[in-house]
Amino acid sequence: MSSEIERSVEVSDIFALDTDHKAQYEALAKLCNKYLPVNANGQVDTNEIIKIIDTVIALETGSMVVSRQFVSLITDRLDNPNLEPECIKLISEGILSIIKTRTISYEDQVCILRLMLASLYEKEGRIKDAAQALIAINSDTSPKFNGPQATKEGAKAALCIRITKLLLDCGEIDEAEQYVNRTSILMVEVAPNPEIVIEHKALQARVCDAKRRFVESAQRYYELSVTEQLPMSDRMTALGKAIVCVLLAKPGPQRSRLLTIIFKDERAPNCPSFEIIAKMYLTKVIHKDELEEFESQLQPHQKVDEHGESILKGVIQEHNITAVSQLHTNIKFKTLGMLLGVDEESAEAMSGEMIASERLHGYIDQTNGVLHFEDANPMRVWDNQILSTLEQVNKVSDMIVARHPDFATFLS
Repeated sequence: MSSEIERSVEVSDIFALDTDHKAQYEALAKLCNKYLPVNANGQVDTNEIIKIIDTVIALETGSMVVSRQFVSLITDRLDNPNLEPECIKLISEGILSIIKTRTISYEDQVCILRLMLASLYEKEGRIKDAAQALIAINSDTSPKFNGPQATKEGAKAALCIRITKLLLDCGEIDEAEQYVNRTSILMVEVAPNPEIVIEHKALQARVCDAKRRFVESAQRYYELSVTEQLPMSDRMTALGKAIVCVLLAKPGPQRSRLLTIIFKDERAPNCPSFEIIAKMYLTKVIHKDELEEFESQLQPHQKVDEHGESILKGVIQEHNITAVSQLHTNIKFKTLGMLLGVDEESAEAMSGEMIASERLHGYIDQTNGVLHFEDANPMRVWDNQILSTLEQVNKVSDMIVARHPDFATFLS
């Protein structure tokens, strides 16, 4: 008689000899002790254990009281640091496969098994499998997530945070964003927990960074950099990431405000990229050789956009055009192209786009290939106009005095 048939007969006899659930469970527990004792060490016969579980679930077609207790017994015994991880994984996967059509009857056990599998997959480097194991947990109905509202929502938030981390690590950015947004909703009901709040904010920053929403990401990182609960080393790391993101962000009022805040932060000079952010804040021209060290810090998604174009190059070129506008009233596109490291046509196209979107004030003289700058500050323009008028009046006065000296003597 094969072992599979033998196990099936043993389990059948247990159910046939006694109809009392308690007696059936105790008999099954004794059978389990042969293959998965309480203090099991090393390897166990995973095939025999899975066959027993399969037979128990197949034979009990009624209330499933005994099979649920038996699966719980196995699940509890798998939580054993002395047991071979491979055995835990094979048995857990086997149980989940057997009960996949009856998950609703084993929700607590499924939750525990999936949590164990996620940890094992993580250790093996199977990050995506670990995330999928956790995603399959139904936190809305699982008994593990029952309790007072704040505690229940806190457990759900912690699960979403763990899933988000795994999804980010395996590059599933869109799905990670869904879970970080779900965590935001759960945080409303969560009892004040600084650790969860900090982790959530860090994940928001990472998601925004990965999605190339650099202004939002810089804002989140800067908030982390001033969080007193974090060690100073972590706060400085967050500040460094905020600097990177604000330098990559597209120009706008929000970015300008954040640039000012970071530049004036007394810790900023200790960050590697401070010289670049200082030039950005002071609207000074940034040269290519100054960017080499900064570029080496960038992650792959920070180097190019969705079209494969360099993000940093575009941002720095636009900044340099703005910086040039502070130094000159006009510039030839040939000269501007040399400064930006592009050809004359590209310099003209970039300038035209900036003028059209009102990021630069001026006009283009295509005939002569010249970019003319205009002052965007109306008060400064008014002041310059008054100054020009007064200079003209003064010039006319000097001309009158030069031709009619007697008139000047008479006025004095």
